Parts: sequence; structure tokens; C-alpha cells
Amino acid sequence: MIRPAPCALAPALAVAAFLFAVPPAPARAAAPADSARVRAAQTGTLAPDRLQHASLSLALGLGAGIATDAPAAALATPLALGLVKEWADRRRGGRFDPADLAAGLAGAGLAVAAVAALRR
Repeated sequence: MIRPAPCALAPALAVAAFLFAVPPAPARAAAPADSARVRAAQTGTLAPDRLQHASLSLALGLGAGIATDAPAAALATPLALGLVKEWADRRRGGRFDPADLAAGLAGAGLAVAAVAALRR
């Protein structure tokens, strides 16, 4: 019987599976905040939307980079998909947000670093 080779990413995958399996804490009623602080949290550098762009770019970049064993693919894939997404937003009446692309670039950069480290 052929046994599969042990995966170096198995511990990281186990931690990720555990984190996704743990249910989120129940939401509590928050005290009303002034609108300027709320708007700053929604549109700042670490806004949830920007973090989603960065994390999705990291995941897509890791997938493409590991599948092809090429750091260039880890950079090109999420950036191309992010550009298409921003273009589609603009066509639907939204706006093209360069800050979202910058967040995607940050995630893609992390993916490039991870793929390059795995190649060593």
C-alpha cells in the first residue's frame, strides 16, 4: 500500500479548521457611537472590507502559488481577480476603489512570501 507523504502544512490546516469550527461569540448590544467614529471605522485602512480583500487575496495567492509552485502566480492571480472585481463594481454603478486593490496587493504580497518560503 502506498502511503501519502506527510504534508508540511498539516498543522496549519488543523489550526485553520479549528478556527473555522469554533462558533463566533454572541453579539452584544453596543452603546451608540458618534457617526464620525463609526464612519472612520468603516472606511479606514483596517476597515472590514479591506481586511476581506487582503485575506481573500492571500488565500487565492496561496492556492495559485502552491498549485503552480510559482511565486509569480501567487501575485498575478489575486491581483487580476481583484482588478476584474473592481471593474465590475464600477460597471454596476459602484466605484473603483484603489484602496481595495492596495489591500489585495498586501494579501498577494504575503502569499508570494509564503510560496517563496515553501520553495526553499
